Amino acid sequence: MNKIIIDYKTREKRYALIENDLVTKLNIQQPQEETMVGNIYIGIVEKVVNGLHAAFIDIGEGKKGYLHRDQIPAFIHAGTPNKEMMPLSKFIHQGEKILVQVKKDETDAKGPLLSALLEFPAPKLVYIPRGKYIAVSKKGSDELRQKWRNFGFRIQREEEGFLFRTESFTSSEEVLETEIYRLREEYEQLMRSSMHNAAPSLLQKPDTFIEEVERDMNRLKAGDVITDDSYVLKRLRSSTQSGNWRFEQYYGKQNIFDHYDIEKEFTAALKKVIWLENGAYLVIERTEAMTVIDVNTGKFTGKSNLKDTVYETNKLAALEAARQIILRDYSGIILIDFIDMNSETERQNITDEMNRAMKKDPKYFRIMGFTSLGILQLTRKKTKKSIPDYLTDDCPACLGTGMVKSAETIAFQLERLLWERPFDVHEAVLIETTSKVKKVFSGENDSHLKRLQDQLNVKLYFQLVKGPVHFFELKQFGTEEEIKKKTGSIL
Repeated sequence: MNKIIIDYKTREKRYALIENDLVTKLNIQQPQEETMVGNIYIGIVEKVVNGLHAAFIDIGEGKKGYLHRDQIPAFIHAGTPNKEMMPLSKFIHQGEKILVQVKKDETDAKGPLLSALLEFPAPKLVYIPRGKYIAVSKKGSDELRQKWRNFGFRIQREEEGFLFRTESFTSSEEVLETEIYRLREEYEQLMRSSMHNAAPSLLQKPDTFIEEVERDMNRLKAGDVITDDSYVLKRLRSSTQSGNWRFEQYYGKQNIFDHYDIEKEFTAALKKVIWLENGAYLVIERTEAMTVIDVNTGKFTGKSNLKDTVYETNKLAALEAARQIILRDYSGIILIDFIDMNSETERQNITDEMNRAMKKDPKYFRIMGFTSLGILQLTRKKTKKSIPDYLTDDCPACLGTGMVKSAETIAFQLERLLWERPFDVHEAVLIETTSKVKKVFSGENDSHLKRLQDQLNVKLYFQLVKGPVHFFELKQFGTEEEIKKKTGSIL
């Protein structure tokens, strides 16, 4: 049974996808992370730079957008010989109004990346009114891809373009024709609106969060949708083409994710160690460059020989690794260190298991195969931050390393610092630190503390505090009387 739980009424939007009682996807949209990608603007060409083969467009907010000539229909569709040698100002001119769509958000250094080839996404396809090409998802067979390519050419009008998603493969031509008709109407309505809107201005802003829910609903075909927001319920009811979905609004005071026991999944998505059902486990490590998943046999010893133990563990690990990659939304380079397999057949079987499990993922991925060291390599397309990146910041104590200095290290640093300080004019010093640092520093039966006080000719007083990390601070220098008033006793 499929279930989609949507938490929408607060500023942070979230939804969870549950398949066969297992959470397979978590999605978050936070207001500070709101993207411009997909927004359509009426822009004004502010400057054409022939040397860059690009124009800079004023869209009415933020930095000026960058529009390359390969994203301008007037240039793409021009039948002019040697058009690449001509100045771009022959195809677009300063002061011209133009409809553009954001393809990539602006950064601190650059404005947004724009395209004048507008795209209108739907669960089964993407409609490009002036794209003039037909593309089909690579996840289908050659025969299936050719079928939909032929369909696209047959239904295509003038400069239209279509990109058929994987979800179109299980659909009928009639359903896709209906979807294309709706997208054409949306585009024509947008063009009519653009005639009456001032430039520069925002013309259309997609709800990418709801669009992703719609794509999941289309892929899964049937199930329950439960949300705490009436707008979401109304939109999803009107957009779904299947009568196999049941809709329900949640009215409870408790947050919907707490009520349906989803909140714990966000905590689980941060764990480094993932236990498998047979007692083996995965260790997931994230770095700036890649994600590394290590497979360990753990408590699993198997019922027969070591070879069977290794192979069975690797099969389970492949399925769980795929689930965690999709659930946590990891992208970029991903390496999986399976337990050593000597058989090439077993390696291929594990690759096939991984491939089948990852095919549930709508995002583009590619499995590169095993290295000579037995590490499986794959890549996954990045479209936004991972779930752990949304939920966490780098630890200010460890600076993102995941490690802090030990009590021993801190105690020895304190000792070196005290040796460097002159105590000619001070009788005592007050030190703030943790109990463990003080214990290491003082030695057994305070033997080192007593010896150091004699050697430095100074009395050392401690204020012990609790904290998440070990530290010390020299709080005050002065006479014994002054320091005693702060602490009450010598330690």
